[in-house]
Amino acid sequence: MASLITKVLIAEDESAIREELVECLTNEGFDCIQASNGHDGLNILRQDIEITIVLSDIVMPQKSGLEMISDAQPLIDDDRDLEFIILTGHGGSKEAIDALNLGAIDFLEKPIDLGYLIHVVRRAEELVILKRTSRQYEALLQQDIQAKTRQIRKILGNLDSVYGETLERLEKTAEHNDLKSSGNIFLVREYAQVLAKALGWSKERQSLMLLAAPLCGPGKISESDSRFLKSYQLDFDNPGLIKSYALDEYDTRLYSELDVMRVTDIILKNQHERWDGSGYPLGIKGVDIPIEARIFALAEAYNALRSKQHYKPAFEQKKTLSILFNGNGATEPMHFDPELIEILKQNSEKFNEIYLRWAD
Repeated sequence: MASLITKVLIAEDESAIREELVECLTNEGFDCIQASNGHDGLNILRQDIEITIVLSDIVMPQKSGLEMISDAQPLIDDDRDLEFIILTGHGGSKEAIDALNLGAIDFLEKPIDLGYLIHVVRRAEELVILKRTSRQYEALLQQDIQAKTRQIRKILGNLDSVYGETLERLEKTAEHNDLKSSGNIFLVREYAQVLAKALGWSKERQSLMLLAAPLCGPGKISESDSRFLKSYQLDFDNPGLIKSYALDEYDTRLYSELDVMRVTDIILKNQHERWDGSGYPLGIKGVDIPIEARIFALAEAYNALRSKQHYKPAFEQKKTLSILFNGNGATEPMHFDPELIEILKQNSEKFNEIYLRWAD
């Protein structure tokens, strides 16, 4: 166990001065170690790791004080502090500058003012204590950060599990209610991610789409069965019914400051809008439609065409792309963002691979 008494190395080739310094600092409660030259002083520093303050003359035989300080630098690390105080009878400014550049905290001229010496050594002791305390605090802080990080990761892991289970329950509920009008909600999010990634979105922003997209599909679960449990296509001759569903679907969601729920709200409000302005409920067009909703609309359209509906069979890849790229009367390419249509053309095989993977 390290001593609580501060150890001081006094490297001075003049024995009378060295003994005077030892006596002065010993009376002040310091544990003093002596060296008559820089070579011996360096060896002592290497062997006694409890020494934290060094008083050194500059001109000494075998190795100067500046050389000793320079060679002692590798001894200073996270586990050890060394504070240097230079003593000289010459008072040269160059030596003073060199000593300060090497990390010396003060430069004392001989004859030494013992009162000032005690003050400087006490200040060096305070620096050592401050550095030790700072390291201990940082170590404790790091431990606390690591512990909290583990807790946060555990919480996030639990949230991921809850989120995954929630999606599974939503999908099972949709299956139970025979509400497959949007197909598999997990497919839509993967299609959306392909589009978002191709746009150059960050991983964080892609993740928001991955989390939000599935939450936009199961909204129909809460709707009246009379709207969806039909053996024929929805009555598009009744625009009031369709628009009321879109507004109801958005209004029944809780507003949230969470990013994922904010994106969900954006999609729910705008997913039925069309690029050419023929959509609903607001009839906005082009870039006025939020990009999240434009991505979801194309991903959902592809998914709906590939999925078996109450009013149609599941279409093969070729027919699905033909409808999206060329139109069939009900679905037209001008309904979608042209840039996203181009991305789909370039990544159509990825879409098909996603579909086939889930189909298996």
